[in-house]
Amino acid sequence: MAHAYLFTGPRGTGKTTTGRLMAKALNCRNRADGEPCNQCESCLSYLDGRAMDLIEMDAASNRGIEEIRSLRDKVAYHPSSGEYKVYLIDEVHMLTDAAFNALLKTLEEPPPHVVFILATTEAHKLPATISSRCQRFDFRRAPLTSMVRNLRRICAGEGFKVDQGALELIARSATGSHRDAVNLLDQLVTSYGLELTVEHVRAGLGLIGDERSGQLARLALAGDLAGGLTLIGSVRDDGLDLRQFQRELVDELRALLMVKNGIEPSEGATQERMQELRNAVKDVPTPTLLTALKAFGEADLKADPNSTLPLDIALAECALGIGSRAIGQTGREADGQAAAPQGQSGNRAIGQTTSSLPRPVAVRESAVEAPQPVAAARSELVAEPRPTSDSGRADDEPKSAPQSAPLRTEAAEVREPEPALEAPAPQTVRVAASNGPVEASLEGARAQMRTVYERAKAAGFQLGALLNSGCDIIEADESAIAVGFRHPNHASKASERPNLDALAAIFSEVMGRPMSVRCVHDANVEAWTARGAGNRSALVRAAQEMGGRILASEPEDPA
Repeated sequence: MAHAYLFTGPRGTGKTTTGRLMAKALNCRNRADGEPCNQCESCLSYLDGRAMDLIEMDAASNRGIEEIRSLRDKVAYHPSSGEYKVYLIDEVHMLTDAAFNALLKTLEEPPPHVVFILATTEAHKLPATISSRCQRFDFRRAPLTSMVRNLRRICAGEGFKVDQGALELIARSATGSHRDAVNLLDQLVTSYGLELTVEHVRAGLGLIGDERSGQLARLALAGDLAGGLTLIGSVRDDGLDLRQFQRELVDELRALLMVKNGIEPSEGATQERMQELRNAVKDVPTPTLLTALKAFGEADLKADPNSTLPLDIALAECALGIGSRAIGQTGREADGQAAAPQGQSGNRAIGQTTSSLPRPVAVRESAVEAPQPVAAARSELVAEPRPTSDSGRADDEPKSAPQSAPLRTEAAEVREPEPALEAPAPQTVRVAASNGPVEASLEGARAQMRTVYERAKAAGFQLGALLNSGCDIIEADESAIAVGFRHPNHASKASERPNLDALAAIFSEVMGRPMSVRCVHDANVEAWTARGAGNRSALVRAAQEMGGRILASEPEDPA
Protein backbone atom coordinates (compact mmCIF):
# COMPACT_ATOMS: atom_id res chain seq x y z
CA MET A 1 0.00 0.00 0.00
CA ALA A 2 1.26 3.48 -0.90
CA HIS A 3 1.40 6.33 1.57
CA ALA A 4 0.12 8.93 -0.93
CA TYR A 5 -2.31 8.70 -3.85
CA LEU A 6 -3.07 11.15 -6.65
CA PHE A 7 -6.58 11.00 -8.16
CA THR A 8 -6.92 13.10 -11.31
CA GLY A 9 -9.64 13.46 -13.95
CA PRO A 10 -12.57 15.61 -15.12
CA ARG A 11 -15.14 16.92 -12.68
CA GLY A 12 -17.86 14.62 -11.51
CA THR A 13 -16.00 11.39 -12.24
CA GLY A 14 -15.80 10.22 -8.61
CA LYS A 15 -12.40 11.30 -7.32
CA THR A 16 -13.55 12.55 -3.91
CA THR A 17 -16.10 9.75 -3.49
CA THR A 18 -13.43 7.16 -4.27
CA GLY A 19 -11.17 8.76 -1.68
CA ARG A 20 -13.87 8.42 0.97
CA LEU A 21 -14.54 4.81 0.05
CA MET A 22 -10.83 4.08 0.21
CA ALA A 23 -10.62 5.61 3.68
CA LYS A 24 -13.56 3.44 4.81
CA ALA A 25 -11.92 0.32 3.39
CA LEU A 26 -8.58 1.10 5.06
CA ASN A 27 -10.18 1.40 8.50
CA CYS A 28 -12.62 -1.49 8.19
CA ARG A 29 -11.87 -4.21 10.75
CA ASN A 30 -13.50 -7.04 8.80
CA ARG A 31 -12.27 -6.50 5.25
CA ALA A 32 -12.86 -9.32 2.76
CA ASP A 33 -10.52 -9.14 -0.26
CA GLY A 34 -10.07 -5.45 0.39
CA GLU A 35 -13.80 -4.69 0.48
CA PRO A 36 -15.32 -3.08 3.61
CA CYS A 37 -17.96 -5.04 5.50
CA ASN A 38 -20.31 -2.05 6.06
CA GLN A 39 -21.23 -3.55 9.45
CA CYS A 40 -18.41 -2.76 11.86
CA GLU A 41 -18.35 0.39 13.96
CA SER A 42 -15.79 2.04 11.67
CA CYS A 43 -17.83 1.40 8.51
CA LEU A 44 -21.01 2.62 10.14
CA SER A 45 -19.29 5.84 11.19
CA TYR A 46 -18.21 6.44 7.58
CA LEU A 47 -21.69 5.68 6.30
CA ASP A 48 -23.18 8.16 8.79
CA GLY A 49 -20.61 10.84 7.90
CA ARG A 50 -19.14 11.03 11.44
CA ALA A 51 -15.76 9.36 10.89
CA MET A 52 -13.06 11.11 12.93
CA ASP A 53 -10.11 9.61 11.04
CA LEU A 54 -11.04 11.12 7.66
CA ILE A 55 -9.89 14.73 7.38
CA GLU A 56 -11.13 16.46 4.22
CA MET A 57 -9.52 19.71 3.14
CA ASP A 58 -10.49 22.04 0.30
CA ALA A 59 -7.25 23.41 -1.13
CA ALA A 60 -9.15 26.01 -3.15
CA SER A 61 -10.22 27.74 0.09
CA ASN A 62 -7.24 26.77 2.28
CA ARG A 63 -4.33 27.22 -0.05
CA GLY A 64 -1.86 29.09 2.11
CA ILE A 65 1.22 27.95 3.97
CA GLU A 66 -0.39 28.35 7.40
CA GLU A 67 -3.02 25.68 6.69
CA ILE A 68 -0.34 23.24 5.51
CA ARG A 69 1.79 23.94 8.58
CA SER A 70 -1.21 23.16 10.78
CA LEU A 71 -1.75 19.92 8.84
CA ARG A 72 1.93 19.03 9.23
CA ASP A 73 1.72 19.49 13.02
CA LYS A 74 -1.38 17.28 13.36
CA VAL A 75 -0.22 14.28 11.32
CA ALA A 76 1.85 13.09 14.26
CA TYR A 77 -1.28 12.30 16.28
CA HIS A 78 -2.58 8.73 16.04
CA PRO A 79 -6.04 7.99 14.60
CA SER A 80 -9.00 8.06 16.96
CA SER A 81 -10.50 4.64 16.35
CA GLY A 82 -9.30 3.21 13.10
CA GLU A 83 -5.93 2.01 11.88
CA TYR A 84 -5.17 4.93 9.56
CA LYS A 85 -5.70 8.66 9.54
CA VAL A 86 -6.60 9.67 5.97
CA TYR A 87 -6.07 13.23 4.67
CA LEU A 88 -8.19 13.92 1.58
CA ILE A 89 -7.05 17.19 -0.08
CA ASP A 90 -9.42 18.24 -2.86
CA GLU A 91 -8.35 20.56 -5.72
CA VAL A 92 -4.76 20.24 -4.55
CA HIS A 93 -3.42 22.12 -7.58
CA MET A 94 -4.70 25.36 -5.99
CA LEU A 95 -2.05 25.32 -3.25
CA THR A 96 0.60 28.00 -3.42
CA ASP A 97 4.25 27.24 -4.08
CA ALA A 98 5.11 27.90 -0.44
CA ALA A 99 2.34 25.52 0.66
CA PHE A 100 3.63 22.81 -1.67
CA ASN A 101 7.12 23.23 -0.22
CA ALA A 102 5.73 22.90 3.30
CA LEU A 103 3.82 19.74 2.34
CA LEU A 104 6.73 18.13 0.53
CA LYS A 105 8.71 16.83 3.51
CA THR A 106 5.64 15.38 5.21
CA LEU A 107 4.46 13.81 1.97
CA GLU A 108 7.85 12.25 1.36
CA GLU A 109 8.18 10.65 4.81
CA PRO A 110 4.77 10.57 6.53
CA PRO A 111 4.12 8.68 9.76
CA PRO A 112 3.12 5.05 9.15
CA HIS A 113 -0.47 5.68 10.27
CA VAL A 114 -1.11 8.51 7.75
CA VAL A 115 -2.33 8.20 4.15
CA PHE A 116 -2.62 11.21 1.81
CA ILE A 117 -5.16 11.27 -1.04
CA LEU A 118 -4.72 14.25 -3.39
CA ALA A 119 -7.57 14.95 -5.81
CA THR A 120 -7.33 17.39 -8.71
CA THR A 121 -8.77 18.16 -12.13
CA GLU A 122 -5.47 19.66 -13.36
CA ALA A 123 -2.63 17.33 -12.50
CA HIS A 124 -0.23 19.16 -14.82
CA LYS A 125 -0.19 22.10 -12.40
CA LEU A 126 1.30 20.01 -9.58
CA PRO A 127 5.05 20.29 -9.04
CA ALA A 128 6.98 17.24 -10.14
CA THR A 129 8.33 16.85 -6.61
CA ILE A 130 4.76 16.27 -5.37
CA SER A 131 3.34 14.09 -8.17
CA SER A 132 6.44 11.87 -8.26
CA ARG A 133 5.83 10.84 -4.63
CA CYS A 134 2.24 9.73 -5.25
CA GLN A 135 0.66 6.68 -6.82
CA ARG A 136 -1.43 8.15 -9.63
CA PHE A 137 -4.88 7.04 -10.80
CA ASP A 138 -6.58 8.71 -13.79
CA PHE A 139 -10.38 8.91 -13.81
CA ARG A 140 -12.18 8.94 -17.17
CA ARG A 141 -15.53 10.29 -18.29
CA ALA A 142 -18.28 7.69 -18.15
CA PRO A 143 -19.66 6.42 -21.49
CA LEU A 144 -23.24 7.24 -22.39
CA THR A 145 -24.50 3.66 -22.04
CA SER A 146 -23.07 3.35 -18.54
CA MET A 147 -24.65 6.62 -17.44
CA VAL A 148 -28.06 5.64 -18.86
CA ARG A 149 -27.84 2.29 -17.06
CA ASN A 150 -26.99 4.02 -13.78
CA LEU A 151 -29.84 6.52 -14.17
CA ARG A 152 -32.28 3.70 -14.93
CA ARG A 153 -31.17 1.89 -11.76
CA ILE A 154 -31.74 5.05 -9.70
CA CYS A 155 -35.15 5.60 -11.29
CA ALA A 156 -36.15 2.00 -10.51
CA GLY A 157 -35.07 2.34 -6.90
CA GLU A 158 -36.82 5.70 -6.39
CA GLY A 159 -39.99 4.87 -8.33
CA PHE A 160 -39.45 7.37 -11.16
CA LYS A 161 -40.98 6.77 -14.60
CA VAL A 162 -38.63 8.29 -17.19
CA ASP A 163 -38.64 7.68 -20.94
CA GLN A 164 -35.57 6.10 -22.53
CA GLY A 165 -35.04 9.17 -24.74
CA ALA A 166 -35.23 11.43 -21.69
CA LEU A 167 -32.55 9.40 -19.90
CA GLU A 168 -30.29 9.66 -22.94
CA LEU A 169 -30.78 13.44 -23.08
CA ILE A 170 -29.89 13.77 -19.39
CA ALA A 171 -26.82 11.57 -19.80
CA ARG A 172 -25.66 13.44 -22.91
CA SER A 173 -26.07 16.82 -21.17
CA ALA A 174 -23.95 15.61 -18.25
CA THR A 175 -20.97 15.07 -20.63
CA GLY A 176 -19.63 11.99 -18.87
CA SER A 177 -20.17 13.13 -15.28
CA HIS A 178 -22.24 10.76 -13.12
CA ARG A 179 -22.62 13.46 -10.47
CA ASP A 180 -24.01 15.98 -12.95
CA ALA A 181 -26.37 13.37 -14.39
CA VAL A 182 -27.80 12.53 -10.96
CA ASN A 183 -28.15 16.22 -10.08
CA LEU A 184 -29.99 16.92 -13.34
CA LEU A 185 -32.35 14.00 -12.74
CA ASP A 186 -33.06 15.30 -9.24
CA GLN A 187 -33.80 18.82 -10.52
CA LEU A 188 -36.11 17.58 -13.27
CA VAL A 189 -38.08 15.32 -10.93
CA THR A 190 -38.48 18.22 -8.53
CA SER A 191 -39.78 20.46 -11.33
CA TYR A 192 -41.98 18.07 -13.36
CA GLY A 193 -42.87 15.23 -11.02
CA LEU A 194 -42.09 11.54 -10.94
CA GLU A 195 -42.95 10.97 -14.62
CA LEU A 196 -40.54 12.58 -17.08
CA THR A 197 -40.86 12.79 -20.86
CA VAL A 198 -38.44 13.96 -23.50
CA GLU A 199 -40.29 17.28 -23.74
CA HIS A 200 -39.91 17.80 -19.98
CA VAL A 201 -36.17 17.22 -20.19
CA ARG A 202 -35.75 19.54 -23.18
CA ALA A 203 -37.68 22.31 -21.49
CA GLY A 204 -35.96 21.84 -18.14
CA LEU A 205 -32.44 21.79 -19.59
CA GLY A 206 -33.09 24.56 -22.11
CA LEU A 207 -32.37 22.30 -25.07
CA ILE A 208 -33.64 23.01 -28.57
CA GLY A 209 -33.99 19.31 -29.24
CA ASP A 210 -31.88 16.81 -31.12
CA GLU A 211 -34.76 16.17 -33.50
CA ARG A 212 -34.63 19.52 -35.28
CA SER A 213 -30.86 19.91 -35.11
CA GLY A 214 -30.46 16.41 -36.52
CA GLN A 215 -33.05 17.14 -39.18
CA LEU A 216 -31.19 20.28 -40.30
CA ALA A 217 -27.91 18.34 -40.43
CA ARG A 218 -29.48 15.82 -42.78
CA LEU A 219 -31.08 18.53 -44.95
CA ALA A 220 -27.71 20.27 -45.29
CA LEU A 221 -25.96 17.04 -46.30
CA ALA A 222 -28.74 16.29 -48.80
CA GLY A 223 -28.45 19.78 -50.36
CA ASP A 224 -32.06 20.74 -49.53
CA LEU A 225 -31.62 24.52 -49.27
CA ALA A 226 -35.33 25.40 -49.22
CA GLY A 227 -36.18 22.85 -46.54
CA GLY A 228 -33.22 23.90 -44.39
CA LEU A 229 -34.05 27.61 -44.59
CA THR A 230 -37.64 26.85 -43.63
CA LEU A 231 -36.51 24.81 -40.62
CA ILE A 232 -34.10 27.54 -39.44
CA GLY A 233 -36.91 30.07 -39.75
CA SER A 234 -39.22 27.90 -37.64
CA VAL A 235 -36.57 27.65 -34.91
CA ARG A 236 -36.26 31.45 -34.88
CA ASP A 237 -40.04 31.99 -34.91
CA ASP A 238 -40.42 29.70 -31.89
CA GLY A 239 -38.15 32.06 -29.94
CA LEU A 240 -35.52 29.41 -29.22
CA ASP A 241 -31.85 30.10 -28.52
CA LEU A 242 -30.06 29.98 -31.87
CA ARG A 243 -26.66 29.59 -30.23
CA GLN A 244 -27.79 26.48 -28.36
CA PHE A 245 -29.32 25.20 -31.60
CA GLN A 246 -25.99 25.75 -33.37
CA ARG A 247 -24.11 23.83 -30.67
CA GLU A 248 -26.46 20.87 -30.96
CA LEU A 249 -26.20 21.00 -34.75
CA VAL A 250 -22.38 20.95 -34.64
CA ASP A 251 -22.45 18.05 -32.16
CA GLU A 252 -24.74 16.12 -34.50
CA LEU A 253 -22.48 16.74 -37.53
CA ARG A 254 -19.43 15.75 -35.50
CA ALA A 255 -21.11 12.51 -34.47
CA LEU A 256 -21.99 11.82 -38.11
CA LEU A 257 -18.38 12.44 -39.18
CA MET A 258 -17.04 10.05 -36.54
CA VAL A 259 -19.54 7.32 -37.42
CA LYS A 260 -18.74 7.74 -41.12
CA ASN A 261 -15.12 6.92 -40.35
CA GLY A 262 -15.92 3.93 -38.13
CA ILE A 263 -15.47 5.67 -34.76
CA GLU A 264 -18.04 5.71 -31.98
CA PRO A 265 -18.92 9.23 -30.77
CA SER A 266 -16.82 10.32 -27.82
CA GLU A 267 -19.85 10.69 -25.53
CA GLY A 268 -21.01 7.20 -26.45
CA ALA A 269 -24.27 6.13 -28.08
CA THR A 270 -26.86 3.43 -27.75
CA GLN A 271 -27.33 0.78 -30.42
CA GLU A 272 -30.44 2.52 -31.78
CA ARG A 273 -28.60 5.82 -31.98
CA MET A 274 -25.59 4.26 -33.73
CA GLN A 275 -27.82 2.60 -36.33
CA GLU A 276 -29.59 5.90 -36.97
CA LEU A 277 -26.27 7.69 -37.50
CA ARG A 278 -24.99 4.98 -39.84
CA ASN A 279 -28.13 5.20 -41.98
CA ALA A 280 -27.79 8.98 -42.17
CA VAL A 281 -24.21 8.95 -43.53
CA LYS A 282 -24.39 5.79 -45.63
CA ASP A 283 -24.37 7.68 -48.96
CA VAL A 284 -22.65 10.90 -47.82
CA PRO A 285 -18.95 11.39 -48.70
CA THR A 286 -16.57 12.50 -45.98
CA PRO A 287 -15.61 15.82 -47.72
CA THR A 288 -19.28 16.82 -47.69
CA LEU A 289 -19.47 16.12 -43.95
CA LEU A 290 -16.31 18.12 -43.34
CA THR A 291 -17.62 21.09 -45.36
CA ALA A 292 -20.88 21.11 -43.39
CA LEU A 293 -19.12 20.80 -40.02
CA LYS A 294 -16.73 23.64 -40.85
CA ALA A 295 -19.45 25.91 -42.23
CA PHE A 296 -21.79 25.59 -39.25
CA GLY A 297 -18.94 25.54 -36.73
CA GLU A 298 -17.66 28.90 -38.01
CA ALA A 299 -21.11 30.54 -38.10
CA ASP A 300 -20.76 33.59 -35.83
CA LEU A 301 -23.89 34.34 -33.80
CA LYS A 302 -22.19 36.58 -31.24
CA ALA A 303 -22.95 39.88 -32.97
CA ASP A 304 -26.71 39.24 -33.21
CA PRO A 305 -27.90 36.05 -31.45
CA ASN A 306 -31.40 36.51 -32.89
CA SER A 307 -30.34 36.67 -36.55
CA THR A 308 -30.42 33.49 -38.63
CA LEU A 309 -28.17 34.94 -41.35
CA PRO A 310 -24.97 33.10 -40.26
CA LEU A 311 -26.87 29.78 -40.22
CA ASP A 312 -28.50 30.59 -43.57
CA ILE A 313 -25.10 31.28 -45.16
CA ALA A 314 -23.60 28.11 -43.71
CA LEU A 315 -26.54 26.09 -45.05
CA ALA A 316 -26.16 27.67 -48.51
CA GLU A 317 -22.45 26.82 -48.55
CA CYS A 318 -23.29 23.18 -47.86
CA ALA A 319 -26.27 22.92 -50.20
CA LEU A 320 -24.71 24.76 -53.15
CA GLY A 321 -21.29 23.13 -52.85
CA ILE A 322 -19.40 26.34 -52.05
CA GLY A 323 -16.14 25.86 -50.19
CA SER A 324 -13.55 23.15 -50.55
CA ARG A 325 -15.39 21.49 -53.45
CA ALA A 326 -15.48 24.75 -55.43
CA ILE A 327 -11.79 25.34 -54.73
CA GLY A 328 -10.98 21.87 -55.97
CA GLN A 329 -12.95 22.49 -59.16
CA THR A 330 -11.11 25.76 -59.70
CA GLY A 331 -7.79 23.98 -59.42
CA ARG A 332 -8.82 21.28 -61.91
CA GLU A 333 -10.16 23.88 -64.36
CA ALA A 334 -6.93 25.81 -64.07
CA ASP A 335 -4.89 22.71 -64.89
CA GLY A 336 -7.09 21.99 -67.91
CA GLN A 337 -6.94 25.54 -69.18
CA ALA A 338 -3.17 25.67 -68.83
CA ALA A 339 -2.81 22.66 -71.09
CA ALA A 340 -5.39 23.80 -73.67
CA PRO A 341 -4.17 25.29 -76.96
CA GLN A 342 -4.34 29.03 -77.56
CA GLY A 343 -7.71 30.16 -78.86
CA GLN A 344 -9.56 26.99 -77.86
CA SER A 345 -12.96 27.67 -76.30
CA GLY A 346 -14.09 26.28 -72.96
CA ASN A 347 -14.43 27.14 -69.30
CA ARG A 348 -11.52 29.03 -67.81
CA ALA A 349 -10.08 28.44 -64.37
CA ILE A 350 -10.11 32.18 -63.66
CA GLY A 351 -13.72 32.65 -64.70
CA GLN A 352 -15.51 33.87 -67.79
CA THR A 353 -14.75 37.50 -66.94
CA THR A 354 -11.30 37.19 -68.46
CA SER A 355 -12.79 36.64 -71.91
CA SER A 356 -13.88 40.27 -72.00
CA LEU A 357 -10.35 41.60 -71.41
CA PRO A 358 -8.44 43.04 -74.39
CA ARG A 359 -5.89 40.82 -76.04
CA PRO A 360 -2.31 41.79 -75.31
CA VAL A 361 -0.93 44.13 -77.95
CA ALA A 362 2.70 44.82 -78.78
CA VAL A 363 3.98 48.38 -78.89
CA ARG A 364 7.07 49.42 -80.85
CA GLU A 365 8.19 52.88 -79.85
CA SER A 366 10.53 55.05 -81.97
CA ALA A 367 11.13 58.73 -81.98
CA VAL A 368 11.12 60.43 -85.40
CA GLU A 369 11.22 64.06 -86.36
CA ALA A 370 7.75 65.44 -86.91
CA PRO A 371 6.74 68.15 -89.37
CA GLN A 372 5.69 71.55 -88.02
CA PRO A 373 3.37 72.62 -86.57
CA VAL A 374 3.09 70.37 -83.58
CA ALA A 375 -0.68 70.06 -84.04
CA ALA A 376 -0.13 68.17 -87.29
CA ALA A 377 1.87 65.46 -85.55
CA ARG A 378 0.43 61.96 -85.97
CA SER A 379 1.13 58.58 -84.49
CA GLU A 380 1.09 55.68 -86.84
CA LEU A 381 -0.57 52.48 -85.66
CA VAL A 382 0.15 49.42 -87.77
CA ALA A 383 -1.40 46.08 -86.89
CA GLU A 384 0.92 43.15 -87.53
CA PRO A 385 -0.47 40.17 -89.50
CA ARG A 386 -2.73 37.78 -87.64
CA PRO A 387 -3.35 34.09 -88.22
CA THR A 388 -5.75 33.55 -91.09
CA SER A 389 -8.93 31.54 -90.96
CA ASP A 390 -9.76 28.57 -93.16
CA SER A 391 -11.16 30.89 -95.85
CA GLY A 392 -7.80 32.58 -96.24
CA ARG A 393 -8.94 35.90 -94.83
CA ALA A 394 -7.10 37.28 -91.81
CA ASP A 395 -9.12 37.16 -88.58
CA ASP A 396 -10.13 40.64 -87.43
CA GLU A 397 -8.10 42.15 -90.28
CA PRO A 398 -7.67 45.91 -89.64
CA LYS A 399 -8.74 48.34 -92.30
CA SER A 400 -6.26 50.94 -93.52
CA ALA A 401 -7.03 54.50 -92.53
CA PRO A 402 -5.65 57.89 -93.58
CA GLN A 403 -3.22 59.68 -91.37
CA SER A 404 -5.84 62.20 -90.28
CA ALA A 405 -8.28 59.55 -89.08
CA PRO A 406 -8.50 58.70 -85.40
CA LEU A 407 -6.01 56.07 -84.33
CA ARG A 408 -7.52 52.74 -83.22
CA THR A 409 -6.27 49.50 -81.73
CA GLU A 410 -8.24 46.36 -80.99
CA ALA A 411 -8.56 47.26 -77.33
CA ALA A 412 -8.84 51.09 -77.23
CA GLU A 413 -8.81 54.24 -79.28
CA VAL A 414 -6.12 56.94 -79.33
CA ARG A 415 -7.37 60.30 -80.61
CA GLU A 416 -5.49 63.26 -81.98
CA PRO A 417 -4.68 65.90 -79.35
CA GLU A 418 -6.44 69.25 -79.48
CA PRO A 419 -4.58 71.84 -81.64
CA ALA A 420 -4.33 74.32 -78.80
CA LEU A 421 -2.48 71.92 -76.51
CA GLU A 422 1.21 71.21 -76.61
CA ALA A 423 1.92 67.64 -77.67
CA PRO A 424 4.94 65.55 -76.70
CA ALA A 425 7.70 64.81 -79.15
CA PRO A 426 6.26 63.03 -82.20
CA GLN A 427 6.54 59.23 -82.13
CA THR A 428 5.75 56.34 -84.34
CA VAL A 429 4.09 53.55 -82.30
CA ARG A 430 3.56 50.16 -83.92
CA VAL A 431 0.96 47.95 -82.24
CA ALA A 432 0.73 44.22 -82.91
CA ALA A 433 -1.78 41.79 -81.46
CA SER A 434 0.02 38.93 -79.72
CA ASN A 435 -2.01 35.96 -80.83
CA GLY A 436 1.18 33.99 -81.27
CA PRO A 437 3.44 32.78 -78.47
CA VAL A 438 5.53 35.37 -76.61
CA GLU A 439 9.30 35.03 -76.89
CA ALA A 440 10.85 32.86 -74.19
CA SER A 441 12.98 35.46 -72.42
CA LEU A 442 12.91 37.43 -69.20
CA GLU A 443 12.20 40.67 -71.06
CA GLY A 444 9.43 39.10 -73.10
CA ALA A 445 7.74 37.70 -69.99
CA ARG A 446 8.13 40.94 -68.04
CA ALA A 447 6.52 42.88 -70.90
CA GLN A 448 3.31 40.90 -70.25
CA MET A 449 2.98 41.77 -66.56
CA ARG A 450 0.38 44.48 -67.20
CA THR A 451 -1.83 41.99 -69.07
CA VAL A 452 -1.26 39.32 -66.43
CA TYR A 453 -2.19 41.79 -63.68
CA GLU A 454 -5.41 42.89 -65.41
CA ARG A 455 -6.56 39.32 -65.89
CA ALA A 456 -5.60 38.36 -62.35
CA LYS A 457 -7.54 41.34 -61.00
CA ALA A 458 -10.59 40.26 -62.99
CA ALA A 459 -10.22 36.72 -61.67
CA GLY A 460 -10.27 37.75 -58.02
CA PHE A 461 -9.51 40.66 -55.69
CA GLN A 462 -6.89 38.78 -53.70
CA LEU A 463 -4.96 37.60 -56.75
CA GLY A 464 -4.89 41.10 -58.24
CA ALA A 465 -3.80 42.63 -54.94
CA LEU A 466 -0.91 40.16 -54.66
CA LEU A 467 0.44 41.10 -58.11
CA ASN A 468 0.16 44.80 -57.27
CA SER A 469 2.13 44.60 -54.01
CA GLY A 470 5.80 44.75 -54.98
CA CYS A 471 6.57 41.84 -57.28
CA ASP A 472 8.03 41.09 -60.71
CA ILE A 473 9.17 38.17 -62.85
CA ILE A 474 12.73 37.21 -61.89
CA GLU A 475 13.21 34.10 -64.06
CA ALA A 476 11.59 32.95 -67.30
CA ASP A 477 12.25 30.29 -69.92
CA GLU A 478 10.27 28.28 -72.47
CA SER A 479 7.99 26.55 -69.96
CA ALA A 480 8.50 28.05 -66.48
CA ILE A 481 8.23 31.44 -64.80
CA ALA A 482 9.40 32.51 -61.34
CA VAL A 483 7.67 35.50 -59.73
CA GLY A 484 9.55 37.23 -56.92
CA PHE A 485 7.70 38.99 -54.08
CA ARG A 486 9.23 41.60 -51.84
CA HIS A 487 7.28 40.44 -48.79
CA PRO A 488 7.48 36.79 -47.64
CA ASN A 489 3.81 36.61 -46.61
CA HIS A 490 2.76 37.68 -50.12
CA ALA A 491 4.95 34.94 -51.62
CA SER A 492 3.42 32.39 -49.25
CA LYS A 493 -0.12 33.50 -50.09
CA ALA A 494 0.54 33.38 -53.83
CA SER A 495 1.99 29.86 -53.45
CA GLU A 496 -1.30 28.50 -52.12
CA ARG A 497 -2.87 26.05 -54.53
CA PRO A 498 -5.91 28.06 -55.77
CA ASN A 499 -3.82 31.22 -56.41
CA LEU A 500 -0.93 29.28 -57.97
CA ASP A 501 -3.26 27.36 -60.29
CA ALA A 502 -4.97 30.56 -61.42
CA LEU A 503 -1.59 32.24 -62.08
CA ALA A 504 -0.44 29.26 -64.15
CA ALA A 505 -3.60 29.47 -66.24
CA ILE A 506 -3.19 33.22 -66.81
CA PHE A 507 0.49 33.01 -67.75
CA SER A 508 -0.21 30.07 -70.08
CA GLU A 509 -2.91 32.05 -71.86
CA VAL A 510 -0.85 35.23 -72.14
CA MET A 511 2.40 33.53 -73.16
CA GLY A 512 0.63 31.31 -75.72
CA ARG A 513 1.90 27.97 -74.34
CA PRO A 514 1.60 25.88 -71.17
CA MET A 515 3.62 27.48 -68.36
CA SER A 516 4.44 26.41 -64.82
CA VAL A 517 4.67 29.13 -62.17
CA ARG A 518 6.43 29.30 -58.83
CA CYS A 519 6.30 32.18 -56.34
CA VAL A 520 9.37 32.97 -54.19
CA HIS A 521 10.48 35.63 -51.72
CA ASP A 522 12.99 38.15 -53.10
CA ALA A 523 13.60 41.16 -50.86
CA ASN A 524 15.45 43.04 -53.64
CA VAL A 525 12.84 42.70 -56.35
CA GLU A 526 11.66 45.93 -57.97
CA ALA A 527 7.92 46.27 -58.51
CA TRP A 528 6.91 45.81 -62.14
CA THR A 529 4.60 48.83 -61.86
CA ALA A 530 7.61 51.16 -61.42
CA ARG A 531 9.72 49.68 -64.21
CA GLY A 532 10.74 52.50 -66.59
CA ALA A 533 7.39 54.25 -66.43
CA GLY A 534 8.85 57.70 -65.99
CA ASN A 535 10.93 57.69 -69.22
CA ARG A 536 8.08 56.99 -71.63
CA SER A 537 5.60 59.33 -73.24
CA ALA A 538 1.97 59.58 -72.22
CA LEU A 539 0.90 57.78 -75.41
CA VAL A 540 3.14 54.80 -74.71
CA ARG A 541 2.06 54.63 -71.07
CA ALA A 542 -1.59 54.71 -72.17
CA ALA A 543 -0.94 51.89 -74.64
CA GLN A 544 0.76 49.86 -71.89
CA GLU A 545 -2.20 50.36 -69.58
CA MET A 546 -4.42 48.96 -72.35
CA GLY A 547 -2.29 45.81 -72.47
CA GLY A 548 0.44 46.83 -74.89
CA ARG A 549 4.07 45.81 -74.59
CA ILE A 550 7.34 47.40 -75.74
CA LEU A 551 8.96 45.42 -78.58
CA ALA A 552 11.96 47.63 -79.32
CA SER A 553 13.04 51.26 -79.18
CA GLU A 554 14.19 52.75 -82.47
CA PRO A 555 16.86 55.50 -82.42
CA GLU A 556 15.92 58.99 -83.44
CA ASP A 557 16.17 59.71 -87.18
CA PRO A 558 18.59 62.63 -87.67
CA ALA A 559 16.76 63.57 -90.85
